[in-house]
Amino acid sequence: MNITLTCRYLVVGFFLLGVGMLGSCKPTPRTAHSHRPEAEQMQGDTTAPQAEDAHAMPSKQQNAGLLHVYVTHRAYTPLRPWEMEAGRFAKTSGVYLGNGQVLTIADKLPTATYVELRLPDESRAVPARVVKVDPDLNLALVTVQHEEDRDIFAHVPAHDVGVPLKVGDVAQLHSLINDVVPVQVDVQAESANTSEAMIPLMTMRSRSPLPQMLEPGLPLLRNGRVVGLVHNFKANNQSLNIINAEMIRRFLLQEAGDSAVPVMGVSMTLLNDPVFRKYLKLDREGGGVYVSELLPAGSAAAAGMQKGDVIVSVENKPVSASGTCDHPIYGQIDVPMVIRSLKPCGESITLGLIRNGEPLNLNVPLNRNALEKSPLRREKQGTPPRYVMWGGMLFQPLTQNYLDALEQRAGSLPISFVRIKQTLPELLQQGRSEPVALTLIIPTPATLGYDALGFCVVEKVNGQPVISLEQLAELLDTPTPDGTVELTIDRPPYKIYMDHSLVEACSDMLRRQAIPVLRRLRDESESGGTSAEGSH
Repeated sequence: MNITLTCRYLVVGFFLLGVGMLGSCKPTPRTAHSHRPEAEQMQGDTTAPQAEDAHAMPSKQQNAGLLHVYVTHRAYTPLRPWEMEAGRFAKTSGVYLGNGQVLTIADKLPTATYVELRLPDESRAVPARVVKVDPDLNLALVTVQHEEDRDIFAHVPAHDVGVPLKVGDVAQLHSLINDVVPVQVDVQAESANTSEAMIPLMTMRSRSPLPQMLEPGLPLLRNGRVVGLVHNFKANNQSLNIINAEMIRRFLLQEAGDSAVPVMGVSMTLLNDPVFRKYLKLDREGGGVYVSELLPAGSAAAAGMQKGDVIVSVENKPVSASGTCDHPIYGQIDVPMVIRSLKPCGESITLGLIRNGEPLNLNVPLNRNALEKSPLRREKQGTPPRYVMWGGMLFQPLTQNYLDALEQRAGSLPISFVRIKQTLPELLQQGRSEPVALTLIIPTPATLGYDALGFCVVEKVNGQPVISLEQLAELLDTPTPDGTVELTIDRPPYKIYMDHSLVEACSDMLRRQAIPVLRRLRDESESGGTSAEGSH
């Protein structure tokens, strides 16, 4: 009996002790809402100290000024110009320069349909817009879409641009591990490299392992200033190719819509063959590069350079036998890289030449006429392709963008298009601003019998020479007495005869069933906010 009573008292005592402990555990602001999802807790923490903690950044990260740039992008397909590719998503980094502007990589921005800026900890994201972009330099400047979102930069320090890195210089690469942990790694400039656009890059390496999956656009700082931006990262050899500070400065100074990277329109060949050197009346052991081709619209041709000239110096710096020249930042690099990076558009460069064994100096203005005024000009990235769909026949200007896409898809170009590339001077003499091709035929009643044609150059419409896509459209719309339209092409059967009324009926059918927009010309805008402006 006594044992039983003792056990009962012990049970009652433990019960009362437990009740007392529960009573002393009053809810706190952190535990009172612990049942909420984590994202909701972040939104619910509204007291001033907690809000300040949520936006605070680690000390190293504060020195970096990092931001993330999220891009949704879609591009038109040059081979089917009325269609757009599926939307894609890309993420890069950027560095804050102050005044609401973020420097980042251009990569997907020319074809962006939506841009967003985010803090590194993902605590806030705002819509953004592109201020300017230069695909050649692979640089872009981004800011917020709405002024009320500028406070996203409140806790992000701004950085000026420093002096460019030279071989041997050390800078600090700033990154994040898992987008959370800030990391700073010392990297050293090792050698010069080149981008696809023939822009010099600096290759950097670290003595310690670099973080994995480094994003393009990460900044390199030196003495608190931006001296480079990551162009790409090679994990296999732990190296970085960076866009150096002098190119960043050039980009920031250029006007929006322009490129400061000159294109003289010259193709160069090495002079390694001693027999060829003797034929050109050159010293056996000398240097230089041979001018093998000139674009007729280029500044080099306009300045008087000729095919067969030998470039032996750039700005009084001799060209070596291996085709390199001394650059004040990168040392010995290829001559085309020196010319494209030494000075911006708007200035001029002095080239030392040898012509027929005689030396001469040539002052060449630096511009982009070789691309912008060429009949086979390259359209700006993100520009909707121009075209005319006429009763099932697709007419397109032969731009370099189209030729690149076709060659990539097919592996080679049709002979008609290769011949056009070889006769650019004749096109200019004929007053043809751009060659126009019949690139695709969709089977319709109007194109019956011509199904096998395509990839041919259109030379005339009703006997009138075709000088541009816009003029072709006007000629196709011009009525003829018997309603027959005659097209002259550069391959058999050489003449195509179309019935205008049947073409109109088939065009209306295509518009209603397959291709809502049958034309995109120089000054036309498409639905959905896509503009053809700048496509010329």
